[in-house]
Amino acid sequence: MKNISKIRSGIYRKYFSAMLAILLLAASAGSEATTVLLRRPIPLLPEAAVRLNQVHAGKDPGRWQLIVFGFAHCKDVCPASLANLSMLVKAGAAERIRLSGLFVTIDPDRDTDATLSQYIKAFGTDLGYLRLEGGELERFKAAFSVETAFYTKNAGNMQNYQVDHSTTAFLIDPAGNIRVIFDALTDATDIEDLFRKNRTLFES
Repeated sequence: MKNISKIRSGIYRKYFSAMLAILLLAASAGSEATTVLLRRPIPLLPEAAVRLNQVHAGKDPGRWQLIVFGFAHCKDVCPASLANLSMLVKAGAAERIRLSGLFVTIDPDRDTDATLSQYIKAFGTDLGYLRLEGGELERFKAAFSVETAFYTKNAGNMQNYQVDHSTTAFLIDPAGNIRVIFDALTDATDIEDLFRKNRTLFES
């Protein structure tokens, strides 16, 4: 039974990753808006769902979550993404949508808990952060098909290296399903419109 469970888990992971990768590819292929409202919700992998629940333990279990990946040493992309995230949390509140934002660091070697706590304060009180390391971080990134690339990072340079990463963001429903995939930099107004015009999504 244990082996069967592992096989099923492996099949689920491959299916989930393949479906998400196809959706992300389709979203990035267009030159216009890349927001993807999923007709069928994609459930998060169990480990990722558990991690998200732990971040919001003791808080409103009926909250939706906006998730974006980045790092605190980012000079332009991440601040812009977080500013959009903060704006969307406020826009959601204006529409009486229970919503919170989460910043997931892809650079835990430089982003300590103290650094992240201070960093996100500049963008609003409804934003949280998640810091994972090693294999746990790699699995969490893979659960969202998030790609990263580190340049000039080595034993002699652990502070002044460069990082590239995707700007894809995710809207997760209270049950732990991915409902919307969008670009954190360019599609914030699409999500704001979604809050106003698609109320049934948030009542389902």
